[in-house]
Amino acid sequence: MLENSKDLLYIVISFCVLWLTAFLCWMIYYIAMLLKQGYDVAKSIRQKVEKVEGLIDLAKSKLEKSTSHLALVSEGVAQLVKYLINKKQEAKTKNKKK
Repeated sequence: MLENSKDLLYIVISFCVLWLTAFLCWMIYYIAMLLKQGYDVAKSIRQKVEKVEGLIDLAKSKLEKSTSHLALVSEGVAQLVKYLINKKQEAKTKNKKK
């Protein structure tokens, strides 16, 4: 089988290439797993940011709706106060006439 030292060299080189190939495959696998974990983290962050944006949009729309209702309520209260002031003035003028 081994006729000279060159044959032994070729066997050693083939084992070295085999171990190098195994190491490179192992390294590529771990790099792929790291990239997958990075992708999963980025995906999770993206989902959380979208949820926060949705919450902000919801709060903004609720605030806009409540602001429009608040304007109507304040206008109604202002008219009610004017009405009460007028009634009070009419009552004073009636009391003064008596």
